[in-house]
Amino acid sequence: MSPRARVYAIVAICAAAAAAVVVAITAATSTHPPKPPGPRAGKPPFAADWTASPGLSASVRDALRAWPHGTIPTLRALARAHSRSAFVHLNLGLALFWNRDDGSALAEFRTAKSVEPDTPSAVRAGDLLHPNTPRGLPEFIPTFARPTTPVQKLLFRGIRRQRSGRPISAERQFAAAAALAPANAQAQVAAAVGRFDKDHPERAFSRLGPLTRRFPHAQTVRFHLGLLSLWIGAFAQARQQLRLAVSDGPRTRFAREAKMLLARLGSVGTK
Repeated sequence: MSPRARVYAIVAICAAAAAAVVVAITAATSTHPPKPPGPRAGKPPFAADWTASPGLSASVRDALRAWPHGTIPTLRALARAHSRSAFVHLNLGLALFWNRDDGSALAEFRTAKSVEPDTPSAVRAGDLLHPNTPRGLPEFIPTFARPTTPVQKLLFRGIRRQRSGRPISAERQFAAAAALAPANAQAQVAAAVGRFDKDHPERAFSRLGPLTRRFPHAQTVRFHLGLLSLWIGAFAQARQQLRLAVSDGPRTRFAREAKMLLARLGSVGTK
């Protein structure tokens, strides 16, 4: 998926989240009437992770295929044997959720996110812990198509790691670019965006916000502030920042993207 298509999909998800009720995992952990007996319908999904070994992936997949016969005891045993595997903890959490053990499921999702944060499984666990947010993490969007300078090459490596589900590795590349080019607005923005965490979005905003003073006419700052604001459901702030991005240069690529985002946002979050 291209960066543009991904951003537009994010807006659609945000709009749906703003208008819809809280999804199943949030609802299941709230105060409700007694839960119906027995597991949820169907089978828990298998959450693949390209960083997991083929043997471990096969063991987890086989346990889920056998649902409900021995699935949870097998996955618990795998979690004990591979206690630092976000992949195993994530899939155990999904099985527990299907078995209506919601509290234990959330505990496994938190473990998955903490023990091996630089994996796609940890990113997916973050999605399940924050079901009202867009899937995944916000990506840095550059102005260049192909990297030519050392700074751009570092940024490009960070983008590739973001897209492969390695947020910590991406953050390191972005931080290296920022250290190499402290006066480069794109590098500083990328370093801020790379710090975004659904549990602690302030890690990114505390770095990105001050850049509006350091680079008052850099569209990348306002654009990414608007983009990250969508991720936390701050739609009014997103509109404000995207409009400021447009005002800094109405005919640029960021301005075009910002205008399209504003049009797609429509009246989301105004009530």
